[in-house]
Amino acid sequence: MHVLIIFGTVEGHTRKIARTLSATVQSLGHQVTVFDAGDLGDVDLDIADAVIVCAPVHMGAYPTAISHWLKTKAERLAGLPGAFVSVSLAAASPFPEEHAEIQRITTALFEHTGWKPLMVHQAAGALKYPQYDFLKRLLMKHIAYREGGPTDVTTDHEFTNWNALTAFAEGFVEACRTAPETTAG
Repeated sequence: MHVLIIFGTVEGHTRKIARTLSATVQSLGHQVTVFDAGDLGDVDLDIADAVIVCAPVHMGAYPTAISHWLKTKAERLAGLPGAFVSVSLAAASPFPEEHAEIQRITTALFEHTGWKPLMVHQAAGALKYPQYDFLKRLLMKHIAYREGGPTDVTTDHEFTNWNALTAFAEGFVEACRTAPETTAG
């Protein structure tokens, strides 16, 4: 099986998640090609047996490059097993309303693009304090403080559950193996 992994990233953490997914799929004996949505061009979906899309939520939305690509490829993607990994700090939040909000944003992406992945995983992201400008660092520190999160701005803070991400990738590969054949319409 050949799996395409398409990712968008703002601060680099979603790239790390995409690489972890790639390593997991490869460790299961499958081929993987990873593309950054910012550099996509024309991806040949004919080489793919399955697709995993990874995108971060920033300012209440996914990157435009991801939503545009999904919308333009939705018909072809309908013929492939697909998985979506949404990356956000909300996934690490202790507040149920934030989990509901991230689910709403994810559902809105699918409605807007017409893509319906087989599986979805909500992965917690990271606070990249050293990369932020002064105002963003101040804002993110305030939000983290309010939610009981880390406020040390001298280092990055990752919240991703790497074991859950690996289990998700393994489950997706298994679902692709046992899923009935689909054909693009």
